[in-house]
Amino acid sequence: MKKHTKFNLLLLFCALLCGTNSANAVSIYDNNMSVIDINMLTNTFMSYTNHGENLADYFRDFAVYGTMRRLDEYGDDGSTLKNRDTSSNKLIKNVWANANHINENVHYNKNLTKRARLNLATIGTTTKDIELKYGRISAGGFASYINSKITDIKSGGYAVGIFTDYKYRNFGAKILTNVGALNNTVHNKQFNNSWVNIGNETYAKFKIDNTLYFKPALYLAYTFVASDDLSVNGDYVSSKDYNFFNIAPSIQFIKEVLPNWYGAFSAKYVAHFGGENDIYVNNVKQSCLKTDNHTDVGLDLEYNFKRFVFGGNIHKQIGGIDGWSSNLNVKYMF
Repeated sequence: MKKHTKFNLLLLFCALLCGTNSANAVSIYDNNMSVIDINMLTNTFMSYTNHGENLADYFRDFAVYGTMRRLDEYGDDGSTLKNRDTSSNKLIKNVWANANHINENVHYNKNLTKRARLNLATIGTTTKDIELKYGRISAGGFASYINSKITDIKSGGYAVGIFTDYKYRNFGAKILTNVGALNNTVHNKQFNNSWVNIGNETYAKFKIDNTLYFKPALYLAYTFVASDDLSVNGDYVSSKDYNFFNIAPSIQFIKEVLPNWYGAFSAKYVAHFGGENDIYVNNVKQSCLKTDNHTDVGLDLEYNFKRFVFGGNIHKQIGGIDGWSSNLNVKYMF
């Protein structure tokens, strides 16, 4: 009887030891942590499409005397933006630079929380509006350098993207496509993630009074992620390619605070579906980490000075992701 007891204890110890090794391998490699990186990135990139339209543009859509201005002819009534000569450049509206910082706690299932920090440096450009038979359209592009850390995983990489913004009267639709790659390092081990993302934001703009606008919007996005396999502490770890979706309804209020100063308050709910990739350690499937949806509220401030536009915002996230994010940007208007 004692021999059987000792044998059973030995089997249990071996099982626990194997399970611990597998858990360590998964904790090093679990791509769900990279999903958080990529999820935060792609949500941030959609905000770059706003560089095609300053907060001030909401109020310049109507001339001082209440008549609609001609498209992309700032100051056509001689009363605003006299210093901008739009005839000197027929295509490019602006060039811009962004600096983003995100510092958040990510709450997973199994009562697990990990701290995420993400830094972005981005340059981009936006075209002037092109008049169509119905509405008008502009386009833009950007390139970003990425630096991030989630607990012990350090990541560096890049992303490039293009977008279009179509407007018709008080309605609009943006389409964004971006691709990128992250090189992840943990405990002297490296593995890569790459992604393709496409997103759409449909919105409407409503004038409440001469100094206040209201903008409801709906953001939809799909992301496909591919990843490397690697060996961790003698364990062979592999991950299936996977994908996830985002749906985010939002509202924004845009206010003219002072001459040349504009502010905005925004709130959105970000629903996250998928990202539960299958991870295998020595061909044995492991349980994956999952995170919940979150709410994002933010304040924006913009100052227009001659051909320059200076802006910044701060956002608070609550829920499955909680923390703070900030952004500083500068634009030069042609």
